[in-house]
Amino acid sequence: MAYLKYVFIYFLITCSNVKQKGEDVNQCTQSVKFVNLIKEVIDMPTLQPYFHKQTYIDQKQLVILKNYQFKNSIKISKFGLPVVFLRENEITSKRIKAFIKFEKIQIVGDSANVYFRYNIEGIGCKAKYYLIDCNWKLKNVVLWEN
Repeated sequence: MAYLKYVFIYFLITCSNVKQKGEDVNQCTQSVKFVNLIKEVIDMPTLQPYFHKQTYIDQKQLVILKNYQFKNSIKISKFGLPVVFLRENEITSKRIKAFIKFEKIQIVGDSANVYFRYNIEGIGCKAKYYLIDCNWKLKNVVLWEN
């Protein structure tokens, strides 16, 4: 009887550790990598003097131009407020002046290249990242002012 009790306990333990169909153990999908990369870019220490609430034009939220690289809006925040993703016609119609325009977001395996402009502050930025445990780490950055 004691033997059956141990077999039953072993069975319960092994069944609880079985991976469900379609379940990824580390959950580091392309979508998660993309979201984490965008978060890392907008929180890059080098950029913080340029990213601030645009109170003089009454714009408190950070806006990102939603182009072909953004299939869906993503849920991230800056300044304690959600980041807003708008298409070019929405930016124009709402007369938004401060927005990030990503020219390139390239993720290949565990590395990423990003190029964007933030014209209201007159800056451009190219950055390279590498991935560790689904978190992007900055490899190098080139930032310029116009």
